[in-house]
Amino acid sequence: MNPFSKLPKFFIPALTALLLVFGLQINASAANYISDDVYTFYHGGPGNQYKITGRIRSGTPVTVLRRNNEAKYVQIRTPSGKTGWIGADKVSSGTSLTIRFPELQQQLEASQQQVTTQADEINTLKQQSGSLGQENNRNAMKIAELEEQIVALNRTINSMDESNLMRWFTYGGLVAFGGLILGLIIPFLPKRRKRRDTW
Repeated sequence: MNPFSKLPKFFIPALTALLLVFGLQINASAANYISDDVYTFYHGGPGNQYKITGRIRSGTPVTVLRRNNEAKYVQIRTPSGKTGWIGADKVSSGTSLTIRFPELQQQLEASQQQVTTQADEINTLKQQSGSLGQENNRNAMKIAELEEQIVALNRTINSMDESNLMRWFTYGGLVAFGGLILGLIIPFLPKRRKRRDTW
């Protein structure tokens, strides 16, 4: 069963119109601005045939009160509280460039400052990288010198070991040769006679 069937017939169109006006009032809270060049005139009604009641500068923020889709006009309220009708094509949604320009300029300045700061940081990092590279080169040269010294010390140690080994072989050979000569000479030496003790 349709719950609206018991309502009076004139009540349904009135309810539809009320909902439409309520929806227009909700849309009126959105930001709008005059998008025409320099000054734009507004009228006392939705059309050029109505009397001009004022003018408004381009970029001025306005509040849209109503829309007339047939005439393609919207009723606006200016910041000073004046109302009038103006062509819908002269009103744009959002925020005007007049208001956005200072914000965009601040964002641009902040971005430029950030770019400058990052460029300074990059230069500092490059300088640090260059000094670290030079230090690495110096360390590499020191390591190469130490390696050469180690190689030279190892050669010296090896040559000392070989000379010591040859010296010991020489000493051993001389001792062995001396022992052999001594062994050959001892049998030919005169033997000492034993002394006889007489009382």
